[in-house]
Amino acid sequence: MRQNKGRRLAFLRDGIVLIAIFLLGILIAAKLDSDNMQRHAGAYYVIDGDTLALNGKRFRLLGIDAPEIDQQCQRNGSDWPCGQAAKQALASLVSVGLECRGNDMDRYQRLLVRCFLDGQDVAAEMVRRGLAVRTEYFLFSDEESEAKASGLGLWAGAFEAPANWRKLRKTAEMDVPLSGFLAAVRHLLGWE
Repeated sequence: MRQNKGRRLAFLRDGIVLIAIFLLGILIAAKLDSDNMQRHAGAYYVIDGDTLALNGKRFRLLGIDAPEIDQQCQRNGSDWPCGQAAKQALASLVSVGLECRGNDMDRYQRLLVRCFLDGQDVAAEMVRRGLAVRTEYFLFSDEESEAKASGLGLWAGAFEAPANWRKLRKTAEMDVPLSGFLAAVRHLLGWE
């Protein structure tokens, strides 16, 4: 009986030590990851509502997706240039003191970054203003809820999610030659 109790205590102690070592490893990895982040500061140029450029390099704001430059949204039953509005909003947030940091690249070879100006997260502010949607489950969910509840930006009317808008546009561009051919066939067959 005593021997069983001793084994259980040893097993429990070993489990606690193993968990502590595992957590320590995670903390060391997180520290090394943050030390390896690339940091960039300077006078950024705004490409669109979620992309910046500095010294010939492009940077994509992590965790958000803003409307494309030529994307239109609906507000009060009319089109409004939400893509242009997003670009202008980001331009108003960007100044010389902006610092961006990140260490991952997206598929277009843009550095994925979090950018801060005077302690303010620029991507969070874009979502808070309703001119970008969040792409990460937990990141910026409070800001998006605020924008929705207040009917700000995109949430003031109807809009196509930027990712869906890009997919539909790409599909439409790919279908143009085929649809032209099919229209000609329909016309020849009298199916119009």
